[in-house]
Amino acid sequence: MRADLDRLMAERKLDALLVMGNSSGNSVMNYLTGGAHMEGALIVKRRGGPVTLIHGGMERDSAAATGLALINRDERYNPYELLRKHEGNRLAAYVDMYSQVIADQGLTGRLGIYGKMDVGEGFTLLNQLADRLEGTELVGEYGQSLFELAQATKDDKELAELAEAGRLTCQVVGEVQAFIQSHRVRDDEVVVRADGDPLTIGHVKAFIRQQLHAVGMNEDHGTIFSQGRDAGVPHNSGDLSMPLRLGRSIVFDIYPQLPSGYFHDMTRTWSLGYATDDVQQAWDQTKEIFDKVMGSLKVGESCRSYQEMTQDFYEGLGHKTARSHPGTQEGYVHGLGHGIGLDVHEGPGFSHAAGNDTLVQAGHVVTIEPGLYYPDKEFGVRIEDAVAFNEAGELVWLTKYPYDLVVPMK
Repeated sequence: MRADLDRLMAERKLDALLVMGNSSGNSVMNYLTGGAHMEGALIVKRRGGPVTLIHGGMERDSAAATGLALINRDERYNPYELLRKHEGNRLAAYVDMYSQVIADQGLTGRLGIYGKMDVGEGFTLLNQLADRLEGTELVGEYGQSLFELAQATKDDKELAELAEAGRLTCQVVGEVQAFIQSHRVRDDEVVVRADGDPLTIGHVKAFIRQQLHAVGMNEDHGTIFSQGRDAGVPHNSGDLSMPLRLGRSIVFDIYPQLPSGYFHDMTRTWSLGYATDDVQQAWDQTKEIFDKVMGSLKVGESCRSYQEMTQDFYEGLGHKTARSHPGTQEGYVHGLGHGIGLDVHEGPGFSHAAGNDTLVQAGHVVTIEPGLYYPDKEFGVRIEDAVAFNEAGELVWLTKYPYDLVVPMK
């Protein structure tokens, strides 16, 4: 949570923080500003001090709405004046600006660097900046950063945003199901439109985008809607030209984003009209372990243990897993779930990876998504819900949508 920043800074021996970049795709910037649109902004914080936003003049109203301490960049560190001073040399101008910010804000000691920037630009800028600083050491983190830990637990205000994301996503999924069911089926078991042409995955995806737009959500990462063999590859997004057919498993994994930046993530497996025996069996097994995990999920338990429970279950039924057959492309091939928030994949992770010793905590918002994949048999199944543990440690369901495998058709 944001309230943990000073504690996490102390644990990592950081005296100050500097967050760089535009807000677009910049989860750390959005985390601290509440999703305000910013271009070329900086955020600084000394340990024990306030979070200060250095913003452009054109975003001054958006900046004021964040509730942060503010500095107008165009008044204090005017980019045009810095470029004039350095005869148009953009790198020198920005190194100068960052140096002034660090001096003015007293960002001495170990200064953690975060945010988003082109890798090459960031490497060049930060190296030159480091050469100019005295009494300040630039520190980068690799792996689980301070902000990943902070973002992994949400306060009740964030949980309310995530609950709304779940409500709207489930609404759209219901509309998609009704849209598909409104079509008729030819004798060859192909779903068709009013003009007799096949209803394709492309048509369904266009409808998904339309409905997401109607409820004010953003399809930031696309949507998985894959059928048959493609459903047997977990992140195959689906062939747009493929007609919908009866009796083929469809993996529908949707993860849209609110304007505030918060995501939802859910998956349903559908089979139109009827399900084959193989698909029904795989779905029944997946629903069984899904229910077992959900029934035992609680604060204080090891995230890794739930993945191992799932692997034990699937292996006991004769399926390969990523533990029993590393690199397998059939069976249960992935981790059990992940955190969600301002990124669609955050901590904690429910994997069996070495070093994963995270415990479920109050404030965690996670997905649970067991699945079985058999591309050579032309099917895959996955069931995924998002759930949260509120600040009291109580389990809150964010995905509220039926699990039915078979979708009746006309």
